[in-house]
Amino acid sequence: MIRKTCYSSLTVFAALAGLIFLFSGCNPGPTVPPTHTSIPSVTPTFTATPIPLPALTLKPGDFYFSVDGKQSIIFGRNIAGYQQSHYELFLDWSKAGGSKFVRVPLDNIGGIGFTRTGEVDPNWLTQWDRIFDAADADGIYVLPVFSTWYDWNNGKPDMGYSTWKDNPVNQANGGFVKSPAELFQKGSTTQTMWMDWMQSLVNHWHGRKNILAWEVFSEVNLASGSTETTGIDFVNTAVALIRSTDAGRLVTASIADCPPGSGACYWPSFYKQANIDFVEMHPYQRQLDRVLISEVRKTLGKYGRPVLIGESGLSAATPDSEAGKLTVAENAPLGVRHAIWASIVSGAMNGRTLWWEDGVGIYFPKLGIPWMQQYQTSELPAVNFVDGIDLSGFGPLTTRTSSDIWGAAVGNEKHIIGWFRDAACEPPDWNLKPVLSGQTVTITVPGSATNWQIDFYDTKSGTDIVSSIAIITKGNTATIPFPDFADDIVFKMLIQE
Repeated sequence: MIRKTCYSSLTVFAALAGLIFLFSGCNPGPTVPPTHTSIPSVTPTFTATPIPLPALTLKPGDFYFSVDGKQSIIFGRNIAGYQQSHYELFLDWSKAGGSKFVRVPLDNIGGIGFTRTGEVDPNWLTQWDRIFDAADADGIYVLPVFSTWYDWNNGKPDMGYSTWKDNPVNQANGGFVKSPAELFQKGSTTQTMWMDWMQSLVNHWHGRKNILAWEVFSEVNLASGSTETTGIDFVNTAVALIRSTDAGRLVTASIADCPPGSGACYWPSFYKQANIDFVEMHPYQRQLDRVLISEVRKTLGKYGRPVLIGESGLSAATPDSEAGKLTVAENAPLGVRHAIWASIVSGAMNGRTLWWEDGVGIYFPKLGIPWMQQYQTSELPAVNFVDGIDLSGFGPLTTRTSSDIWGAAVGNEKHIIGWFRDAACEPPDWNLKPVLSGQTVTITVPGSATNWQIDFYDTKSGTDIVSSIAIITKGNTATIPFPDFADDIVFKMLIQE
């Protein structure tokens, strides 16, 4: 979605931008075109006893990552902070919650990453080396995002927010770039500088085992001067350079969710023509669980590619604004928890990856770490539930429920998982009925098996079985009676040979 209300209220990033460039130590200098030197590859220097990294791969044709050879739903986060210790804390939370990767926009600490002449900023690089080391020691993969839209947006009226005024290559800061739109002019000095800078970083980091993938650009359709044609060309040029240096590593890029009719940022051909390995979604909606399930399924059908939830939230607007107050509502944790469970039955390859709750909340003085602590292990029950399930051949299934519940199921001809909740539990209050009785779901079951065992689990733990039944399908449908429950319930359905 286009986060228009967010743009006018994202004052937090303006403050952050000031901190970023305070740390970067840029001094006034002449306006000159960039020159480039390579930077050496790095060997991790973190000395703590590391946790072994799982083997994490995405095989051609699969819609889920394989973890140590078995297709699995993985969980991830967007982390941020003012200093390295914040990243280390959020990495420790990620480890405790069972997340396997963190998405890290590289402009969140120490600067945007380059000097006024376009060289890699060495102090900035050192900070990120240490953060990547810490992630490796925690057994966590990283998804680095080279640039984000607001670094290359001049604050035109339909956006209302940018950090272009602080970009070191901005001519107003002694750099050589007159307009951020130059980044999308093929063969321009600005684009050449950025591509060389990016490739230097890939060369520096490609030897690290805990790079999950490279994200070329976050929400490229919101950058000034980008069009769908130039944005696709920009991303494909970058992807080709990355693969020339780091062949075999996954590459992606993202666009903001802009619905049809929303203007120039609606790019319907981007994910068809961008030469990337998986689609990335950024849903921000008050009914986040419902949107995740519906939009992931639409995206899978439209593009036929794996779908990563790159970032998400109950609102795109900042939590300190009127438009963003849902994020800090009393029962918002229930909406977030439902979204995490919804992700595992959506067809997406991952879950969690929240924006405000995972990292960016630290930039709000009235929130910060104390507010974020309530979410530090929110994904753990879902992690426990899916542990050990082989998702090979899993896909979204058609379901029909009784009137008081809502949810979804995914599976194959031997194994199905489903999550369903109180259908009336909706924002802004997320009120719950004391108990739900006599509820059913009918699932269109793939394959020809007729005998199934169903175990219902408590969603607070993801491991405690609360009830079990056996059913026989009628044709290709299975009607499942639920035990009494409150809030939500999840189940595993296995064929009986």
